[in-house]
Amino acid sequence: MNKIFQYFLVKHNRKTPFVILVYFFATFIIVRTFVYAWTYGFIPEITLVIRDIQIHHLNFGIFILAVAGYLALVREKEDSRLKIAKIYGIGLALAFDEFGMWLHLENNYWLRQSYDGIIIITVILLNIVFLKHIWQKIIEQHIILGRKILNKFRKDVEIKSRKILTGKK
Repeated sequence: MNKIFQYFLVKHNRKTPFVILVYFFATFIIVRTFVYAWTYGFIPEITLVIRDIQIHHLNFGIFILAVAGYLALVREKEDSRLKIAKIYGIGLALAFDEFGMWLHLENNYWLRQSYDGIIIITVILLNIVFLKHIWQKIIEQHIILGRKILNKFRKDVEIKSRKILTGKK
């Protein structure tokens, strides 16, 4: 397992996205476990209500993401980056766990879009951690192909423009 960790994460400089993925997924599992536990009456409901407004954990996630963003801008050391990645992963999970509430702007936790948001973020993070080199090759090939197409188009336009300007058919 250590060899896999060393190969994928250390050698290819993907420790930070991996830490984000682990903290994102762990936070999501913990939050959903608590929500299901109080929904089915295993534990008392834990909510913060201020002046009849329920403060959802997506709000805490947004603030945590803001803090992580600020810290990422002012810190430069590698060990700081991994600590910030942990904070970022937690904030990302808290915010996206209630993604459906963002879209519908209603107090309904049980929306399908919340699961969709978590799945999309998880797939993106998995791709960044484990398939980055494949995506880089695909992008490079598309850039090369795009340049060839643009050069061909440019040459065709130049030839047609010369014919129009010289009056030749």
